[in-house]
Amino acid sequence: MEKKDIKTSWEINAEEWIKVIDQNEIASRQFTNEAILNVLFKSKAQKILDVGCGEGWLTRAITKMGKVGVGMDCTVSLLENARTKGNETYYNLSYDDLIEGSKIPETLFDAAVFNFCIYQNEELVPLLQEVKKSLTPNGEIIIQTLHPFFLIQNQLPYTSQWISDSWKGLPGNFSQGHSWYARTFERWFADFEKAGLTIGDIIEVNNQVVNPISVIFKVK
Repeated sequence: MEKKDIKTSWEINAEEWIKVIDQNEIASRQFTNEAILNVLFKSKAQKILDVGCGEGWLTRAITKMGKVGVGMDCTVSLLENARTKGNETYYNLSYDDLIEGSKIPETLFDAAVFNFCIYQNEELVPLLQEVKKSLTPNGEIIIQTLHPFFLIQNQLPYTSQWISDSWKGLPGNFSQGHSWYARTFERWFADFEKAGLTIGDIIEVNNQVVNPISVIFKVK
């Protein structure tokens, strides 16, 4: 997978993504949004970095909790839209920028949250290691991602693997989807260990028919 494919795909689909989010067209978000907001609300973290913030809905929600939300993304048009919707601060940085040593402004943070924005394979470990450097000594990384049950549900082998189209199954007129790397629980645990992180909590999020749709990891 070419790294540029992810950035290009998001640039092409940014306007459609904003429309889908603004109109609340993704049904599963009624469960996954509530889940991540509940975790962040209960967290002792007061200053939170929203990594891969997109158009900033979660960054704004963090502010509404009475906490400090700071957003970071590499898609300029999404950040421009985010800045029209609130007074939060947003920075244009990519994951590659972080891995290559770019510093995150406004550090240190009490927590960093990745909400459905991890697509990498080998790059995940150095990414987590770099983000950890921007946190306070007791800071935590919170990740919400598709539940590994996704593989079984889509009749795929239960093994970590590349999935070809990130937009498949979503409402909206998306095009030129990029690949993303789906992990089993075993692979998630192994990558956390490689990054020198310890798992604190694992929260499995279900929908109304009690199928797991996402999982939230809290790691330090």
